[in-house]
Amino acid sequence: MNLRPLIALFLAFGLLFAVDLSIAQTAQYGQVQNGAGQVTLTRWALQHIMARHWPDSTTATGAGKFQAGITEASLRDMINEAVRNGHARHNTHGRPGTIYEYDFQRQIGTTIDGGPASRLRVVVSTRSEVITAFPF
Repeated sequence: MNLRPLIALFLAFGLLFAVDLSIAQTAQYGQVQNGAGQVTLTRWALQHIMARHWPDSTTATGAGKFQAGITEASLRDMINEAVRNGHARHNTHGRPGTIYEYDFQRQIGTTIDGGPASRLRVVVSTRSEVITAFPF
């Protein structure tokens, strides 16, 4: 007995089921509420933020930069405050995740154009991991 067609059917059904689950999870996450108000800042994300948005970063022109004196601890505090108290919306261009925006009512860095920035944008994955954070 040739089992290849049966195996192929089983695999196809499994893939369809998995795709259906991921769509349901994405739609469920569409509530854009993080009940615990906590996100994880991974080492990768921190390195990305430091390379692109740190005050002395030269790798990314035309990117919002944090004010001199920022530390990893103060960045974590600002990210947590933005996620807890900021405005949440879906990520852009159909990408999964949530964007949180929060106005600190004080300068935290500079905008893309070099002007003073008081707002922080935090992009968070569906696994509650920070993707990036920057002043704007």
